[in-house]
Amino acid sequence: MFDLRRTEMRIKNKGAVLALSIATCLAAPWACAQSPAPGASAQQGQKLDAKDRDFLDDVARAGIFEIEGSKLAQQKSGSADIKGFADRMIKDHTAMSQQLGALAKAKGYPLPGEPGTTQKLELKALEVADTGFDTKYAERIGATAHTHAVNVFAEAAKDAKDPDVKEFAKKYLPMMKEHLRLAEGLEGRAARAPSGRFDTPAR
Repeated sequence: MFDLRRTEMRIKNKGAVLALSIATCLAAPWACAQSPAPGASAQQGQKLDAKDRDFLDDVARAGIFEIEGSKLAQQKSGSADIKGFADRMIKDHTAMSQQLGALAKAKGYPLPGEPGTTQKLELKALEVADTGFDTKYAERIGATAHTHAVNVFAEAAKDAKDPDVKEFAKKYLPMMKEHLRLAEGLEGRAARAPSGRFDTPAR
């Protein structure tokens, strides 16, 4: 039998739910955003220009490389200058890597979770280095890595296709230049020191 009263109650309840949903969307639009369909993130990541993807990969691998190398410096170096530079690298690159991760996530692009093959070999060489550690660290994690970084960030800041990727590169290019300046100072100290070294024995 048709129940008019029950039907009216259902209509009223649905109306109340709809009104509440509309009010929520007006107060907090992000709460009503549709969830992406399965595979949407992967498709979005593929929409990034190939050079933009290469830039993100390069920065991710370099960040891990420099953080891990700087942790070795904290453990092995007896130089206050080296340890101070290493502390700065860990702090700055950790913060930048967090921003990079957020950017990549927003673009639906998966970042590499480890250094490149050559970087792994360089980390291994630093790990087994004894009295030559400070010089090797200043050269590889310091000057060489940041010369490359300045070039990569400068190119992306100029030519990246995605506006957010370009903005990220512009934001951190000055930091890369400052790191390079500091690293070249460490190399200069090594060049002026007896036998071209300012190493101290590993502890």
